[in-house]
Amino acid sequence: MSLTPLFTLSPDETGIVKSILTDNASPAQQQTIKRLMDLGLIENTKVTCVGVSAFGSPKAFLIRGAVLALRKEEASLILVKKIRDRSVL
Repeated sequence: MSLTPLFTLSPDETGIVKSILTDNASPAQQQTIKRLMDLGLIENTKVTCVGVSAFGSPKAFLIRGAVLALRKEEASLILVKKIRDRSVL
């Protein structure tokens, strides 16, 4: 199974969250990750990139019906498995 950071998803690409890297995260990033997990960004969650800012960061992701903007530093700590079929899970 090939995992890639969430931030590498391009618009209209979908992935399934497989891991959240908290070991190397700063205390501020850990707080953000905890908040995202509270919002439902947990293992096996389907995530679709729906937009990118003009400068490339942040990117907008559709997560459980809500659109969240994540900076590269945050989205790089979330590992996903890219999927082709959006109906999976």
